[in-house]
Amino acid sequence: MTTDLIITTIEVSHFAQNARIIRCPQTQDTIIIDPGENATLLAKQANAETNPIHTIFLTHCHIDHGGAVQDLLNLLSKQPSPPELIYHSNEIPIANAIEPYAEALGLPPIYKNVPPATQWADSLSTLKVGNKTAKILFTPGHSPGHLSLYFDSLSVELQTSTSTESVTCPILIAGDALFRDSIGRTDLPLADHNTLLTSIKNQLFTLPESTLVLSGHGPTTTIGHEKKHNPFINE
Repeated sequence: MTTDLIITTIEVSHFAQNARIIRCPQTQDTIIIDPGENATLLAKQANAETNPIHTIFLTHCHIDHGGAVQDLLNLLSKQPSPPELIYHSNEIPIANAIEPYAEALGLPPIYKNVPPATQWADSLSTLKVGNKTAKILFTPGHSPGHLSLYFDSLSVELQTSTSTESVTCPILIAGDALFRDSIGRTDLPLADHNTLLTSIKNQLFTLPESTLVLSGHGPTTTIGHEKKHNPFINE
């Protein structure tokens, strides 16, 4: 069976965030999702020197998801054309607060504010990766402009530093909206618990139960598992 997409997960940042590289093996079209830290490693793993990155997509702009965007853009500046940076405009206050937040936490100065998007996601409904198209889902609550990406049934190769697995199913890049047996924090500035629950119930739980959920932190899960077992949804 032909592999539609290769999704590589790389854990980065002081917050153990799952940055992702998605590549279409037929076209070599490549995007990077949520580069929170270690831009050099992400560019190397994406083979950016010989395979230009066409898009950097942020589910949201918290420090652990967007802190390496500027460094990554600098590394990719010699590409024939720079990558598009896509995120929702509701994230602008968070994008501009990364550096002071890192300083307040006593973190090293490796996290940079996210520059303005080259294309705001506000009016976008889809995102192409090679021959495949993802739906952009508006899933606020953990942050005001949080987005998720949904691919209808695909043949996907999932790669991590320790394993490779092939699956055929729908795929959800959930950011920090939904985790295995948990949900995104809502005790952060501009977060809202009820809004997040609404996003999960109306946007994510309407997806097929076989949908594999790739979260911003921790292990994978499925929509079916979370509908049955997530204590935050079933409280």
